[in-house]
Amino acid sequence: MLTPGDRLPEIDAFDFQDKFIHTICFFILSYLWIGINSKLSLSHKKQINRLIFIPLVLIPSVAFEIIQLWVPNRSFELWDLAFNQLGVWLAVFGYFKIQ
Repeated sequence: MLTPGDRLPEIDAFDFQDKFIHTICFFILSYLWIGINSKLSLSHKKQINRLIFIPLVLIPSVAFEIIQLWVPNRSFELWDLAFNQLGVWLAVFGYFKIQ
């Protein structure tokens, strides 16, 4: 996500490949983050307030995209942010649906 653009491999397997990768990466990161925090909160006998927790999961997806403004040969892209958010929301709904 924060690798300078000139160091990325050139692979074009299908259209919207980049957006698919954004969604998958943020799904995995968010799902793991939710799972780890859920297990930690249960071990401390505290219940996570989902209204507080969900923004904490969304913040990194926005931050990674904004930080790219300062990474060489990278840029902020609104569609990347949208697909980051899609990955986060799929993880949130998937995790809490399974629970």
